[in-house]
Amino acid sequence: MMKKPNVLRRLMRYFAKYKLSLVLIVLLCIISTSYMVLAPNVMGEITTQLFAGVKTGNWDIQMIIWLVVALAGVYIIGSIFSELQKVLMSKISAKAMAALRKDIDQKMHIMKLDYYDTHTNGEILSTITNDVDVLSEALGVNLTEAFSQIVMALGIVAMMFATNWVLAIIVVITVPVTLLASRGVLTYGTSKYNEQQQLIAELNGIIEENYNGQAVVQAFSYQKRAEEGFEKMNEKLRLCAKDAERYTGALLPITVFVNNVGYVIVALLGCLFAINGTITIGNVQAMVQYTQNLSEPFQSVSGMVGSFSAAMAAAKRIFNLLDAEEEIPDPAESKIPETNKGTVEFKNVAFGYVPGKLLMKDVSISVKPGQKVAVVGPTGAGKTTLINLLMRFYEINGGSITVDGVDTREMTREELRKRFGMVLQDTWLFQGTIMDNLGYGGVNIPKERILEASKTACTDTFIRTLPGGYNMVLDKGAENISQGERQMLTIARAMATDPEIMILDEATSNVDTHTEVMIQDAMHKLMQGRTSFVIAHRLSTIKDSDMILYMEQGDIKEVGNHDQLMALGGKYAALYNSQFN
Repeated sequence: MMKKPNVLRRLMRYFAKYKLSLVLIVLLCIISTSYMVLAPNVMGEITTQLFAGVKTGNWDIQMIIWLVVALAGVYIIGSIFSELQKVLMSKISAKAMAALRKDIDQKMHIMKLDYYDTHTNGEILSTITNDVDVLSEALGVNLTEAFSQIVMALGIVAMMFATNWVLAIIVVITVPVTLLASRGVLTYGTSKYNEQQQLIAELNGIIEENYNGQAVVQAFSYQKRAEEGFEKMNEKLRLCAKDAERYTGALLPITVFVNNVGYVIVALLGCLFAINGTITIGNVQAMVQYTQNLSEPFQSVSGMVGSFSAAMAAAKRIFNLLDAEEEIPDPAESKIPETNKGTVEFKNVAFGYVPGKLLMKDVSISVKPGQKVAVVGPTGAGKTTLINLLMRFYEINGGSITVDGVDTREMTREELRKRFGMVLQDTWLFQGTIMDNLGYGGVNIPKERILEASKTACTDTFIRTLPGGYNMVLDKGAENISQGERQMLTIARAMATDPEIMILDEATSNVDTHTEVMIQDAMHKLMQGRTSFVIAHRLSTIKDSDMILYMEQGDIKEVGNHDQLMALGGKYAALYNSQFN
């Protein structure tokens, strides 16, 4: 198995296209840092001049003024270049994160459906939003600051060696001591940040489930238990976040303590050197200030450790999503059927959700154009799985499925799926006008066809009674209309695409008896001349089917029309009789 690239290296790929800008940022950083590093040296010269004036009574006012002006200039120029660097880095970071979000969005459309089966909506949303935001903040702000502080530290060390190498060595020795002292704390704190990001995702999953299922939560008086579950996970997250902050926060006092020891030693030895005339009093001040300033980069970076740890944990989760198994790519050239009649054939199809554990072992059926195929069986028999394989939502393990004589794997998914109209038991409508929702199934569907489909699906009458009619805006989840009305709209949406093959998965399960009769009549008209697959639990609605497939434990056990299967006296007959006896 090929080793995955380092997370940081993968992140840097998103900045690779901005190489020139990054070089400019580095130059701006070096320039701004150089000016800032010069400041203690200039202040030391001012101190030397003032000390000489006090000692001799001979004041070089002109030199002192020039040094003060130079000090002000150093700070102003350094600040200007520093701000330019930050602005440029923020722009680049924003572009890089936009590219990352685009990659995530594209990935979401080509991942295998089993990823959505094994991850909650809350977990996925947490990765797309929370993790990307954490990463963006760390890269956009803290990365630039961290780089500046590192350059600052190198510049300070260089100036210290240029001023007095003996005192510089003493200060430099404190650096590895600091790193060694904080290594264990940093490692443990980083692991806690990894755990924290995972717990945030799990907590978001709980919140999302409770929010979307609020009606069920209240119906079963589950509020208290839901709160207890939330509190338990929230407390676990609190303790983890506390440990992460505590251990990474311990870096700062460790750094301060070691640097203060170096500061005291430099101050004492510096004074002795000044008394002996080895260095000037101004150089002592500069060295002391450099020692103090050297602690600032370490303290600043130590303070960012928590942010970077959380960012790296977030990046790992993001790249885990980006590395998720994808659908098999579409063929370079799609093979298009010569006819659009709706012929469907399963040839020795084998399939299993888990490798090595097949549900379907040798399924073979042949559906002629215009036939109505009903798929029945107990819950979990594999009815919906059969349809998912036909739509190529999942890949078969063996055999073949053809539509109008062409293997579905030789077509692009778009070419295949535009031939189907699909109505599921679980309705899905987006936030927008009813007209936009009805036209969702195709590109530029004529308004006349949408209105015709709406009338056929018996939705036109109730739509016109709504405020705004077809221009009424449905809210999130279409909660401002009833469940039955939502189901009827999804049926009209499928009709508007005018497909050659219809798939109805318990399409009338959420409507009342009167409406069901109307829908069944509309469906009968719609399915005339079209191949159709109907998943049904109410067997009375599929007696007129040309073919009935009775499924159990993933396999087709019986095939025939209603009269043939009843005469057989097998599993279908037993199921049918159980509904009417």
